[in-house]
Amino acid sequence: MGCGQSSASFFESRGLIYIYYGTTSGNSSRLAFQFASQTRKLNFLPKVINLSEFEPDQISQQKLAVFFVSTYGVGSSSSDAQKFNSWIFSSERKNDEFKSMSYIVFALGNTNHENYCQFGIRLDKRLEELGAKRLFALGKGNAAENTTENDYQNWINTGVEQTLIQTYPAQTCDPKKFEQSIQKIKYTNEPENENLENLDYQAQKYKSSNTFIINEIKELKKKPTLGNSTLFIDLIADNINYKTASNIAIYPQNSDQDINELCHQLRLDKNMKFEIITSSKHPFPNPISIQNYLRKYCDFTGLITKKQLMELSNLAINVQSKEELLKASSFEGRDFYLENFQKKRESLLTVIKKYNIRNLSIEQLLEICPLITPRFFTIASSNMKYPKNIHILASQLVLHEKRLGLCSQYFSGLKKGSIVKGYLSDSKFIFPKDPKVPVLLIGPGAGLAPMRALIQERDYYLEENSIDWSPFQGKMELLFGCRTEDEYFFEDELKNYEKNGTLSNLKVAFSRKEVKQYVTDIMDLNQIHSHLTMEGIIYICGSSQMGRDITNRIQDMYKQIENIAPYLAFKKISELEQKQQLITELWG
Repeated sequence: MGCGQSSASFFESRGLIYIYYGTTSGNSSRLAFQFASQTRKLNFLPKVINLSEFEPDQISQQKLAVFFVSTYGVGSSSSDAQKFNSWIFSSERKNDEFKSMSYIVFALGNTNHENYCQFGIRLDKRLEELGAKRLFALGKGNAAENTTENDYQNWINTGVEQTLIQTYPAQTCDPKKFEQSIQKIKYTNEPENENLENLDYQAQKYKSSNTFIINEIKELKKKPTLGNSTLFIDLIADNINYKTASNIAIYPQNSDQDINELCHQLRLDKNMKFEIITSSKHPFPNPISIQNYLRKYCDFTGLITKKQLMELSNLAINVQSKEELLKASSFEGRDFYLENFQKKRESLLTVIKKYNIRNLSIEQLLEICPLITPRFFTIASSNMKYPKNIHILASQLVLHEKRLGLCSQYFSGLKKGSIVKGYLSDSKFIFPKDPKVPVLLIGPGAGLAPMRALIQERDYYLEENSIDWSPFQGKMELLFGCRTEDEYFFEDELKNYEKNGTLSNLKVAFSRKEVKQYVTDIMDLNQIHSHLTMEGIIYICGSSQMGRDITNRIQDMYKQIENIAPYLAFKKISELEQKQQLITELWG
């Protein structure tokens, strides 16, 4: 990776480092760009690439590559990495194909799921099989307790940077040979350009997303309170063709209030327009006004990262503020960061206000702020019953005290006729291979969304007197859980489905009544054993904790009825997932 002889116009560099990422919710992307910034300070020249844009004839020849990858589903890659996944694991690959590469992998996952970081683990092993040299041990980030940021920093501080420095000494390089990844801007009077073509993967995804109009938006809970609200949103769009119970990704936007507060604090003229000066692909269309950049693209209300804290420490005027920010950004200050920033869900906006940061520039915002990523919802309607409408259920999220999450805040300002942007995506809720098998649906709270879609699918064919064409010809049962009758979503609708035979059985558990019940309490283990013996399918949607409780009950069923050892009962859960008899969509 040497660069040549010294010259006055040359600069010190350790050479190119290719940073690939595959992401669903944006966490891998955020860490990839954060890592790029850190390596730039080590005199590397980082090139960040989404795995959807990898070049098969180039990637195996690259000398140094780092991968940030998320796991989706049963150990699979994220959707943007599927083409790469098929290519890298193809039998056509040769054992020495990657012999020129040194690599590092950081895997993102959630320990609440059976296949924690599985795609990253498989990729790390596969690259070694193909002849690549593992430069540093596999890193893992766990989203279960929101520790991904700390996990990443712990991994970095165990020797990643030191290994890179020792392995790739700095040499003099001609800057003309390399693309500079530092983004610079210039202010302009040119009109905003929404049709800019030279866009990177995420920007192109946003640009090509669909436009939806809100046909109806209403509160589902009879007595909603802050943090205890669930919206029903009915979206319509022209020429949209969706799959029942698939996913829809919605792009939220920052509020006028937050934009005005940020601009006031940083003394930014929100009407000023700028364009990015780069030979690389653009992260969003520009020229663009500061207001539109902040509204549509800049995630300044998400959980503040250690990189952001480090940058703010350099801008703090007050000595105590500088020391606190520096401490929170350090490896040694991880407990301080956890207590004072992570648990309070502090954001870039709240921190610059708290520490009175006044001199953060647009260039610095571009450098340290991730792009706003879409929020995923499992569709709560059947495309057979509602071919032109997409229904979603959106539970409100309170970050800390009365501060709402970005998407919750965005939805709170929407009304009938409002326009939102988003795109459709496959979910794990696939139809049975054998339409005659029985189906058990378990979905407390907003987890009812995909269950309602599947119920509507079966109901459509019953209404049309064509059940033989239905993907759900066997019995269908629903276990629903909520706190009180005030939170019994679609009560009349569900009871009618039981009355007309769409549902063969409807059970509801109320957790805040005198006799408390959760969905696990209304699970009949003998019936579930019979259900699974008949190759029946269990669909589960809701919180990760709820998902664990249900799978624990299924394990209890195997231990009690089949009298098998605990470790074998645990193994049965993975077998059910592999056979697609247990299908889950969990969050949190």
